[in-house]
Amino acid sequence: MKKVLIAFIMLLSFATYSSAQGSYTEVVYLKNGSIIRGLIVEQIPNVSLKIKTADGSIFAYPMADVEKITKETTPTRTSTKSYYSERKQARNTMKGYKGFADIGYLFDVSDNNANKFEISTSHGYQFNNYFFVGGGVAMDYYNDAEVFAVPVFANFRANFINNKITPFGDVKLGYTAGDVEGVYLSMAVGVRFALANKTAINLRLEYVAQGYDYYYKDFYYGSYNDYHYYDDYLTLSNIGLKVGFEF
Repeated sequence: MKKVLIAFIMLLSFATYSSAQGSYTEVVYLKNGSIIRGLIVEQIPNVSLKIKTADGSIFAYPMADVEKITKETTPTRTSTKSYYSERKQARNTMKGYKGFADIGYLFDVSDNNANKFEISTSHGYQFNNYFFVGGGVAMDYYNDAEVFAVPVFANFRANFINNKITPFGDVKLGYTAGDVEGVYLSMAVGVRFALANKTAINLRLEYVAQGYDYYYKDFYYGSYNDYHYYDDYLTLSNIGLKVGFEF
């Protein structure tokens, strides 16, 4: 009987130990305050890691964004709410204020000699890792005509995936003041290269349609003393490459 009791105690101890060993999960703490629990499926020292969460999702992070990595007990049923709160936070690590600064050269494709240099900045709210809404202002210099214009616009942007290298789409709509006045529309596609602490480098191919409301005067019968002013409207079309910084 004594031997059976000892064997039972040993078996119970082994089962308890095995259960304790299996109740741990890996936890990644990010510098922005996010916490991700799961299984690290890939880790490149000093470069990046990938962690698989309980629902099968895989998240990738550069090591520059990681504060520390630990092993902790798996959340119990009493902490399910906290666990899913952390999962939601992991999906929204970019949430909050977001700013962009871009610079580039756009070539005229409308036969109006309207090549231009443009620098712009946008600021707004990043709702999650995918959607941004904000507004901004740009400065345009048309080097052929040697004139300046200032577009003011609303800005909508979408990241198509959530990864270190991410394709995105961007739309700006507004109005331009200055030497060129009219409706401003910008449509772009590009690639986002993630850096540390929510920052990134952006490369984009951009098309801009710029309305141009202008006045001119026409003389009657060749007389320089008899003329009228006329109002006309045309659309300047430009396409080009831009590089930008996201913060």
